[in-house]
Amino acid sequence: MTRTRKALLSVFLVLVAFSCFYFMPPLRTQTVSYTTEDPSGGQRTETSATEHRGIAKPIELIGIACLVLAAWLWRREFGVTQIGPLGGAPVSQQPAGSPPRTLDESGPPPALDLAAVSREMADAETRERLQHIMQMFERVHSLDASRVAAELRVSAHTARTYLFFLTRNGQLRADGFPKRTIYTPSKSLENRILDAVKQRLSERHGVLSERRYVRIGRIHEADSLLESEAASFVVEAKVLRKRGDVAPQLGAWVPQLLSVAAELRAGGVACVLALACLDDADPTSVKRQVEAMTFDSGSVPVEVMVLAESDLPE
Repeated sequence: MTRTRKALLSVFLVLVAFSCFYFMPPLRTQTVSYTTEDPSGGQRTETSATEHRGIAKPIELIGIACLVLAAWLWRREFGVTQIGPLGGAPVSQQPAGSPPRTLDESGPPPALDLAAVSREMADAETRERLQHIMQMFERVHSLDASRVAAELRVSAHTARTYLFFLTRNGQLRADGFPKRTIYTPSKSLENRILDAVKQRLSERHGVLSERRYVRIGRIHEADSLLESEAASFVVEAKVLRKRGDVAPQLGAWVPQLLSVAAELRAGGVACVLALACLDDADPTSVKRQVEAMTFDSGSVPVEVMVLAESDLPE
């Protein structure tokens, strides 16, 4: 939200709160009188008054809520991340176009005794937990420390430790978020496809920085974002396993890839759709079909890279 819209919304909320307090209906007072006899035979009259708030209480709560929300809109400017149950430590994603992460951002958790953890890795229970983490990828595409901690019923620090060692041993790779790193099997089919694409593009464009599984905008995610000094490549990996006409699939995949690239809003953007031909899919036939097709991509170059299974690194 822009500052102008935020300011206008804040003013509106303050006006609503002011109206709630200013036009709040008056309290209704009910007076009750009753007479009692004292031991001497006389009578004594007592009066009690009870206030009924009616709809005044809900209106008051609405006014307070508007004031809290108006202040909450400016939490970043005030350096506040949480007010009571609202908010918390933000989970920010590395935005597309920002400099690549430094190597130590996926390093071990702070205050980690590597020697002690190395000894723990020899423990049978720890080995079972590491194996359990790898088996989780049979159900999900990627993991983070929070999910592993919940699955294994361990602390987040312990989960990050396990994930760090699996990454250091080459079984996992860490990508995506600087504050919420996501992990995928380093030898997964998708990662092997992306490795092949990076290798081919590097031969043509030199050294490329890379981030995988990057969210672009609010709803789009790119499998890989490769960047050189002159260009950025948005890469999407797909798998073909059957023979046949690929035109319908390309007709859906290419526009989707172009919509992701449009969210970058930067010059020098190109799209790469990587097709891995496995099982019955014939890469030669797919290449002929791709060469016969044209794509209405405007000013954004689109390359369809056809890969045979033998082109994928082990």
